[in-house]
Amino acid sequence: MIPGEPTEPTPISFRRRASGRRRWLGVVIVVVVLLLLSLRGLATFWTDYLWFDSVGFSSVWTTLVFSRVMLVLIATAVAFALMFANLVLADRLAPRTLLPAGSPDEEIVERFQGWVGPRLVRFRLAVAGFFGLLIGLGAGSWWEDWLLYRNHQGFGIADPVFNKDVGFYVFDVPFYRDLFGWAFQFFLIATLVVAALHYLNGGIQVQPRRQRVASGVKVHLSVLIAVLALLKAGGYWLDRYDLVFSSRGAVVGATYTDVHAQLPALNLLIGISVVAAVLLLVNIRMKGWTLPAAAVGLWLVTSIALGGIWPAAIQRFSVQPDEINKELPYVARNIDFTRQAYGLDTVEVRDFAAADDLSAGDVAANGATISNVRLWDPSVLLTTYRQLQELRPFYQFLDVDVDRYMVDGVLNQVMLSGRELDDSNLPDSGWVNKHLVFTHGFGAVVSPANTVTVEGQPDFLVKDINPADGVPSTLEITQPRIYFGEALESGSYVYVGTKEMEVDFPVESGSETVAFNSYDGAGGIQVGSIFRRAAFALRFADVNTLISGQITSDSRVLMVRNLRDILTKAAPFLYPDADPYLVVVDGHLVWVQDMYTVTDRFPYSTPAGSDAATANAVNPATGRLSTRSGLPSDFNYIRNSVKATVDAYDGTVRYYVVDDTDPLIRSYRDIFPSLFSTFDEMPTVLRDHLRYPEDLFRVQSDLYTRYHVTDSRVFFNNGDPWEIARDPSTTPIETLRAQFTVDNRPMVPYYLLMQLPDEDRLSYLAAQPFTAATRPNMVSFLVAKSDADSYGDLVDFELPRDSFVDGPGQVGARINQDTTISAEFTLLGQEGSAVIQGNMLVVPIRESFLYVQPIYLSARSGGSDLAALPEFKRVIVVFGGRIEMRNTLAEALSAVFGESSGDGTEPPLPTDVLTAAAQLLQRADEAYVRADTALRDGDLGTYQSELEAARNLVDQARNLLEQAATTSTTTTTTAPGA
Repeated sequence: MIPGEPTEPTPISFRRRASGRRRWLGVVIVVVVLLLLSLRGLATFWTDYLWFDSVGFSSVWTTLVFSRVMLVLIATAVAFALMFANLVLADRLAPRTLLPAGSPDEEIVERFQGWVGPRLVRFRLAVAGFFGLLIGLGAGSWWEDWLLYRNHQGFGIADPVFNKDVGFYVFDVPFYRDLFGWAFQFFLIATLVVAALHYLNGGIQVQPRRQRVASGVKVHLSVLIAVLALLKAGGYWLDRYDLVFSSRGAVVGATYTDVHAQLPALNLLIGISVVAAVLLLVNIRMKGWTLPAAAVGLWLVTSIALGGIWPAAIQRFSVQPDEINKELPYVARNIDFTRQAYGLDTVEVRDFAAADDLSAGDVAANGATISNVRLWDPSVLLTTYRQLQELRPFYQFLDVDVDRYMVDGVLNQVMLSGRELDDSNLPDSGWVNKHLVFTHGFGAVVSPANTVTVEGQPDFLVKDINPADGVPSTLEITQPRIYFGEALESGSYVYVGTKEMEVDFPVESGSETVAFNSYDGAGGIQVGSIFRRAAFALRFADVNTLISGQITSDSRVLMVRNLRDILTKAAPFLYPDADPYLVVVDGHLVWVQDMYTVTDRFPYSTPAGSDAATANAVNPATGRLSTRSGLPSDFNYIRNSVKATVDAYDGTVRYYVVDDTDPLIRSYRDIFPSLFSTFDEMPTVLRDHLRYPEDLFRVQSDLYTRYHVTDSRVFFNNGDPWEIARDPSTTPIETLRAQFTVDNRPMVPYYLLMQLPDEDRLSYLAAQPFTAATRPNMVSFLVAKSDADSYGDLVDFELPRDSFVDGPGQVGARINQDTTISAEFTLLGQEGSAVIQGNMLVVPIRESFLYVQPIYLSARSGGSDLAALPEFKRVIVVFGGRIEMRNTLAEALSAVFGESSGDGTEPPLPTDVLTAAAQLLQRADEAYVRADTALRDGDLGTYQSELEAARNLVDQARNLLEQAATTSTTTTTTAPGA
């Protein structure tokens, strides 16, 4: 290198600079990502407030946020202060003398002291701050326990062991658990941290032959461990109260072993823990750790021997050999508390004769019930609605709701479904289409539950985009647009009132295929300033929100549109029913959603998720819940305390309290007074459409299979177990939480408009039949009323114990074994059509049961299920030993109860005729199989010939049956004059 020339950087210096630049670039990227995440979190926080404010619940948001923040701040501050004080104390108690030379701890202590010395205060603040946050942040999850504790309500029911009101277990104990758990966690961590600091300060010396603990250190650690012992005693004190939820014995609750062994053991452990704390403090003035060690040893032995072995021994050798006598008093408690927890204590039991002398006159006298027998199954009708009324691929019907309306001055049961937007099936999935253009569904379809057109289709009261004249006034929809619904995807959002016009509805005439509209409702959040716009862009991670020229400051964002999301966001402590339903209220479409209060803290009550909740001990009481249900998997108390409503157009939300007797909802109402409206504030027109919720009725019905028994001895021996009646239908299976086979699925409750025995008017009710667990005969018929003056009344119609009335499963088997009906099914199902046997309806008439089952035919085009269009074809009526299938319900009833045959039945066809027809139909089936095989193989000639042969065989069977029926009827008619 020539002196004076500039020095060129070496390759090593280049690499160092490049490495430094990469490091800085990495740091910048991390900082930017953290900043964006922080900004997005802040944006979500702010826009959440804007949403709560837009629905009128800003005070709810304030309470939810403030309670969480307050608890975190208090817990963090207390943890920080206590930890900092302990660190200061540990430093002050540090030995002032050097460790012995050559001590194995000398180097560690000197290094620590050398590093901490100049920055002691910062070290204490950092350690205390870290553990304060670590322990304090979890306190935010206590918000509900804390608010319920502060707004404690009494149940007016005391448990029989501790004589505590149920409210103590529901409202107080959970918060006590939070406090004791937090305190024990803190002092355990503090003890370990302080012990480590004492070691690093030289107060604890670990030497090869002995360990030395400075006297001040001993005092400090003894006090901390004594506090842990006292907190453990507090934990045992709370464990005593958890015995009322024990599942050790024959039933849930504190049973014989819990009361006579586990409870005394816990009391003794409380005493030993307190003694251990005292000995730790006494030992401060003594040498060594003998007394504390003895106390800990005694505690260990007692907790194992008395806390575990002794109760197990009592259960095995004292209770099990004499279980019925030992457990009967506790069984009675479980029955009483479980029935109260699930609202089964108010069931009215009525005797039902199940007579077999029902006549045509009785049927005529109950014409109001007969005329409202439901001929359409919701699951079948849903497919029909989709085929006939979805109109465009971007519309959908999610489900069909059952309700009642006044039509021409007469109360009628109807089926209704909203035509919602299918935001997963838009013609173009671009941002503009998804968030600006396709924003809402349109209208609803309504049809009577009890009428059918001549083509076998629903007899629509409301249909199409622009319903024709003649729509009943109670069903007139003046605002058909559905911006908020149950079918919308969770998290979907749209901007309305933008420069881009929204697709309103399809049109069939003119050059346009759709009509357009712009939202002018008050729903949603006004976009407003650029800051709000940026916040929404961050929340949705959507830059188009920020840069789109179609969105103005006057535009509104509908941020939460899914019905369940709306209701659980505003009230996260309420649980939604699986099936919200749409109601026409003063021309608007309004969603009604049943909301539940639940707890798992009701003493002596069997959890719904337990196998012990039902008589069959296989499926829990939550097994028949739909997978769409919002109820938790386990609880032991439930009330339908709230009916929530959401306007489908503007998103107006209301929570109406309908059960003031529920202590949980009274507590929540005290916490969130602005959230709830009284039942009196609900519009009368809306009250007329309230119904008993299906999820609650399913849970109650399942529990009732076991808890209809009130005699503790019979209950213990499972002497009268019931089952939910089997469902003999072949309709699509609803997806339930438990697994059921097609041949063994249970009936789910159904809604009926009928006149109950010994009552003089129609009632709208949910119904659930039961059979005996040991035989498939009907034993009971439970109904839940939905009328305003009797809402929530449960009535159990119990059959005589010596009766042998066929249950729905048996009736279904008899129908399938009936040769005439079986032959007709084969005729209906020719050429690939599918016969669907609808829901079996159990209809009480006077003191008898009538079974009604609609039959549908699903015609397919090209074998595609998508082209299936179910049509009503027949209806079967069963009474006693008589089974008749006809085109209409009136014809079937006439066939069963008509006077022409003397005994109410038509003469049976000769056995040889039925056998011959069955053989012809069997051959036709075989020909259809051969035709199908030939078609798959591409052999069209064989396909045509086999298909023609099958049709000829079916025609022969039909002619044979018709001729035999005519001959039989003629013979019967002329016989008396012969």
